[in-house]
Amino acid sequence: MLLLASALVSILTKEYEDAISIALAVLIVVTVAFIQEYRSEKSLEELTKLVPPECHCIREGRLQHLLARDLVPGDIVSLSVGDRIPADIRLTEVTDLLVDESSFTGEAEPSSKTDSPLTDGGDLSTLSNIVFMGTLVQCGKGQGVVIGTGEKSQFGEVFKMMQAEETPKTPLQKSMDKLGKQLTLFSFGIIGLIMFTGWLQGKQLLTMFTIGVRVRVALS
Repeated sequence: MLLLASALVSILTKEYEDAISIALAVLIVVTVAFIQEYRSEKSLEELTKLVPPECHCIREGRLQHLLARDLVPGDIVSLSVGDRIPADIRLTEVTDLLVDESSFTGEAEPSSKTDSPLTDGGDLSTLSNIVFMGTLVQCGKGQGVVIGTGEKSQFGEVFKMMQAEETPKTPLQKSMDKLGKQLTLFSFGIIGLIMFTGWLQGKQLLTMFTIGVRVRVALS
């Protein structure tokens, strides 16, 4: 904000070269921030491509072709080779089912799935009778009951965390932030001192403010 104010003052005092230089500095900062935000949005967009738009669901005793977003917990979904899994599903029938979970777990090898009840507890993501939204059926076929959709699926939880997550600052960035705050306080003090000195000498405050702002820009 101070840089923008200094650019405005430079324009008012007809110091156009200074105004252009300051405006370019602001433009560079804004451009870098925009690029970082754009890359983040693109990453999230790539994640959403893992969610299939349609699926095969058994309702009213017959196989139907439905939009994945219309699934609700309790629906029975049929899976076959090449299907992108539309929700978190508890398997009830399995025939040589292998699922590529690399997009979810990072594991390169496909995961073998079973329809057998598991007596031991543990993390949901480690259970072999569960398949997860966004993963891919690589071999075999299966059928199961939807237990989680959209934001309430494991994929949805990861997606929400990525949206909310902020990149942690490095020690260098923290040091630079601290230094920036110190320089800002110092430069405001310099501007105030210069303006006060000029006022005592009977000089125009606008002129002294311009000098002070230039000092601030030089420090930044």
